[in-house]
Amino acid sequence: MRRVIAGSLIVVLLVGVIAAANLKRAPGELNVDWQLVKEIPREVIAEPSSRGEIVQTITAPGTVESVEEAEIASQIIGRVIEVRVKDGDRVKKGDLLVKLDPTEAKSRVDSATARAERLRSAIEQCKNELAKATRDESQSSKLAGRGVATLTELADARTLRAKAELALKMSANELVESEAMRLTSQQELDRTAIMSPIDGVVSGLSVDVGEVVIAGTTNLKGSVLMTVSDMNHLRVRAEVDETDVPLVRASQPTKVFPQADEKAAVQGSVDRVAPKGTKKDEVVSFETLITIQPNQPVLRPGMSSTVEIEVKRATDALSVPVQAVVHRRRKDLPDIPAVREWAERNARSPGEKAQEAELRYIKIVFIVDASGVARARPVETGLSDERRIEILSGVGPEEKVVIAPFRALDELKDGSPVIPVKALTEVGKP
Repeated sequence: MRRVIAGSLIVVLLVGVIAAANLKRAPGELNVDWQLVKEIPREVIAEPSSRGEIVQTITAPGTVESVEEAEIASQIIGRVIEVRVKDGDRVKKGDLLVKLDPTEAKSRVDSATARAERLRSAIEQCKNELAKATRDESQSSKLAGRGVATLTELADARTLRAKAELALKMSANELVESEAMRLTSQQELDRTAIMSPIDGVVSGLSVDVGEVVIAGTTNLKGSVLMTVSDMNHLRVRAEVDETDVPLVRASQPTKVFPQADEKAAVQGSVDRVAPKGTKKDEVVSFETLITIQPNQPVLRPGMSSTVEIEVKRATDALSVPVQAVVHRRRKDLPDIPAVREWAERNARSPGEKAQEAELRYIKIVFIVDASGVARARPVETGLSDERRIEILSGVGPEEKVVIAPFRALDELKDGSPVIPVKALTEVGKP
């Protein structure tokens, strides 16, 4: 019984000591600290905020392609008698690539040419007959005026002259038709020699001597004989996610990192962004063309790449490392002036309940004060890159901010004692 009474007296005494210690605090700070075992200070990495350049970028997958690329196909049906190139050959505009058998096309040209010559002769004959009919009409008209020729003979003469005029017109029209047929036949003959339309490199050659090619169409498999690509002028067709596309504008600088060599960054710029997105596997993206500098040997058409687009830049931004900014619920933060100011700036939206407002997350950093205590400080952020994030408000210049380790940042609370250390070891690793 005496032991129980003695134990109770000890507890009452301890309570009295704790209450007396709290009453010594400044007026208005009557929160009783019932913690008998003090929190062990944590070792943290802290560094002051600093000013510098921040470049905000977005990334998107892309495919390298030629600005100028020609799919070579035949415009006529014919048998291949000669292939002048092979895969990888460089060709100039106008170089012969494939030769088709010209026999049939040449026969049609010869036939059309002969018919045109025959019609020219017929026109000359019609002209002579028209001249004779005109003379006969004139003579009949004179004789009829003297009463020597009858009116019937005069009418016949005029009819013959009219027939001669019509025959001349018909021959002239047939000559025009024949010339058109000759030109068409000549074009078919010319198309038996398939030339390169651009300077470039041959790829995807799929034709051999002896094969019969058909007139090429875009939707007919096998009609493309080869592809000629301009390797000196390339671009990247990137797929920008719908969440990032509002930030993308024409002429923004870019870097292209080919998967074959991700360290070899190629400079470029945004050319244009598609006005309409495409949906694939429930993901909406917008096709964006990236113009790159000419003569890039590290890139080839068809290569996969990653495009990094610079969307915003701040040259003198107050910033901290990105890992220093953490999130806490409003209800988990102490009722201090900085938190109250944040709540005033971010008032509840119409219809939002007070309880819901308390569950909202706040971006904060932990400042190390002079007494070695971490203080939660709500912040407003701006641009960010891979390493640093811009602080618009909440942190002053040169204030020490806790940046690591990750476990400490995850467990820190306002008022937690900390011991700043210098060595930065495995930042962000639990």
